[in-house]
Amino acid sequence: MKKMIVSTLIILCGCATENNESNRLNESESNKPTSISKNNARQTLSPLSQSILNIENADTSNQEKRNEIKKIEFIAEDDPDAMIYLAALYEEGELVTKSEKKARELYKKAADKDHLLARYYYALMLIDGRGGSADYKAAESNLLINVKNQHDPSSYSLGYLYFIQERHQDVIDILSKNDNTNNEYSNYLLAISLLALKKDTPQAIRLLQQSAQKGHPYSHLVLGDIYRRGLYDIEVDTTKSFKHLNIAAKENNPKALFDLATLSIENLTLIENNIGIAIEQLKSADKNGYPSASFELAKLYDQGSLIKQDFDKAIYWYKRSAAQGNNRAMYNLASIYINGDGVDVSIEQAEYWLTESAKNGNSRAKNLLEENK
Repeated sequence: MKKMIVSTLIILCGCATENNESNRLNESESNKPTSISKNNARQTLSPLSQSILNIENADTSNQEKRNEIKKIEFIAEDDPDAMIYLAALYEEGELVTKSEKKARELYKKAADKDHLLARYYYALMLIDGRGGSADYKAAESNLLINVKNQHDPSSYSLGYLYFIQERHQDVIDILSKNDNTNNEYSNYLLAISLLALKKDTPQAIRLLQQSAQKGHPYSHLVLGDIYRRGLYDIEVDTTKSFKHLNIAAKENNPKALFDLATLSIENLTLIENNIGIAIEQLKSADKNGYPSASFELAKLYDQGSLIKQDFDKAIYWYKRSAAQGNNRAMYNLASIYINGDGVDVSIEQAEYWLTESAKNGNSRAKNLLEENK
């Protein structure tokens, strides 16, 4: 269960029943945590809050929880607090059958009743396309209302929405307004947008460094690239690049693994000349969905300059890369079969891979096919 929803709803639902009960007790009595005072406090909660507390209580049986959910379903006919609690249940699918569609409908219903949290969670589902189609325009309008009400998570989410649409100036405008949003996540979005528009790059670097100090992996990844290539007037520093990429790679980020491996291959002293480390990183990058990793592995086995040449492994990794649409891998396979590198010469296989490479946009393959018509 979303703990923020649970705690917030109990506060929202209970505040309407707050009274001057404490004034009826003298100071010494009010400080005694008796079972009677606990029961009285519980009785002041709204029916919705009582049901939520019962559901969240580990001692409540499954049947009792189902009964409490039925009560909340009844309350949710009109109460937006009940709507978003039910929505959270459907979104997580632990106590009810998971249904992002129902969750989205309930968040919208509560949002239409001017519920701030509901607007926020509804907007998140609209951005991700969960429970229906993505709708950036509707997400933006909901988040803008919350931003006007100074809801900081909505400010960050609005910045993220602009970021994925590459509306970098809007990212800068929204995330520069409120210092409360400047955590490592919003700082990262702000920094990348500044770099994209080539605005105040020193400030962008500082924001990335601040976020990296807080352990933000994508900030480490970008800084690794900056130090590796000497971008934005920063001097090339392979040691700093390796440090940042190494931290980013610990999160199994496939690009970080790939960049770290290729940096290490270019500078073997960084890994004490142990090429095996880079090979394992490339394999991890490939496993985690980075298409270029399989091509780099194939080249290592094909060329045999840093490791023992092995055409069987080269063909395996080239084919794996080709399956992901890499036309260079297709071209190199054609070369292997036409030259008989570790395999029997096969004109048929060579023509097949050359044709596939051309189909996928390789100009060299296209030219060769044209020349041999």
